[in-house]
Amino acid sequence: MNALEGQFQDGRSSRVRRVRLELAEAGTLRIEDLEDGTETAWPLAETAISPRLGSTPRVLRRAGHGQVECPDSPLLAQWFPKPPSRIEAGADWLERRRLAILVAAIGTLLSAVAFLRVGVPWMAAQVAERMPRVVETEVSSQAMSLLERMYLSPSELPQARQRELQQRFAAMVQGEPRHEEMRLYFTRSPALGANAFALPDGRLHVTDALVELAGDDEEILAVLAHEAGHHVHRHGMRQAIESSSVLLVVGLFFGDASGSSLAVSLPAVLLSSGFSRGHEREADAWALELLARRDIDPAAFSRIMRRMSEQVPDELEQGPMGWLSTHPPTPERIEAGERAAKRSGGAAE
Repeated sequence: MNALEGQFQDGRSSRVRRVRLELAEAGTLRIEDLEDGTETAWPLAETAISPRLGSTPRVLRRAGHGQVECPDSPLLAQWFPKPPSRIEAGADWLERRRLAILVAAIGTLLSAVAFLRVGVPWMAAQVAERMPRVVETEVSSQAMSLLERMYLSPSELPQARQRELQQRFAAMVQGEPRHEEMRLYFTRSPALGANAFALPDGRLHVTDALVELAGDDEEILAVLAHEAGHHVHRHGMRQAIESSSVLLVVGLFFGDASGSSLAVSLPAVLLSSGFSRGHEREADAWALELLARRDIDPAAFSRIMRRMSEQVPDELEQGPMGWLSTHPPTPERIEAGERAAKRSGGAAE
C-alpha cells in the first residue's frame, strides 16, 4: 500500500476528520477527506513530521493549515527520509536496539547509585560547611520548640550536679573544633528515656534517665563526646540535606516527586538510614579518639552502650528492623570501644 489513513484537524475548530495520505508527484502530499472527497496538497518541503518514538503515532504539521495524526509506517520514512536533526536520528537509532536500551538503563541506574552513595554525601558536607550560623540557629530553635511541646520537660537533676557535668564536659571539648558553640543542657523525657541528642547550632541535651543509667561520670562523658562529634562534623545539617536530596532523586527516578507512594518512601527511608549510620560511626570514632586524648578510658563508651542496649528489644536491631535503624548495631559499637580502650591502654585486665 502507498497510502495511510489518519485524522486531520485544521487548528481552527475541534472537528476531527478521517483522511487518506498519499505521496503525489512534484514532492507533494495529497490529503483526501474520506467524508466529502475533497483533496488538499501539502508540499513536503513545508510539512514537518514529529520525531519517531517507538511505535507511537506520528504527527504531520503544515504551518497555518493544521495537522494530521497517523500511525507510524515505513511509508513515512520514504516520504521524509531525512531526520529533522542528528539528535533525533541518534535517539531513534538507540530506541530501536534492545542492547542500547539495556545499556542505557544500567548506566542510568549505576549513575543514580553513584550519585546517592558518593555525590549526595559530598554535596551535603560542602553545603553544611558553608551554612550560615543564623540558619543553624533557626533550625535548632524550631526543632527544640517542637521537642519541648511533645517530649521534653524541665530536668529534675540538682543544679549543682548539672554544673559539675557541664564543667567536666567543657573541659573535655576545650580546644576542639567548634567547641565554643557547644552548650550542655539537661532535660527530663519519659518518651526518650536514656538518651542524648545534638542540635545543629551546638546545643547538646542529655536526659535525666541517661544520667541515672550511667555507672559513673566517664560513661556520661563518653555519650557527650559522641554528641560533640555530631556537632563537629555538622551531622545535623548534613542529614537534613541528604534526606531531602534522597527523597527528590528517588521520587524522580520512580516518577513520584511528592514521595507519597511506598515505592518512593521505602527506598528513601532505607537510604537515609544508611547515611545516618555512617554519621553515627563517624561520631563514635571521633568520640573514642577524644576520650583517649583526654585520658578518659574509652571502655566507658562500651559500658554505657551495653547499659543502653539492655533497654532496646533485640528484634529492633536484628532482621528487617535493623535495616531501618539509624544507628549501627550495638555489638559493633561496643567492640569499637573495647578496641579503642586496648589501644589506649585503658582497658581493665
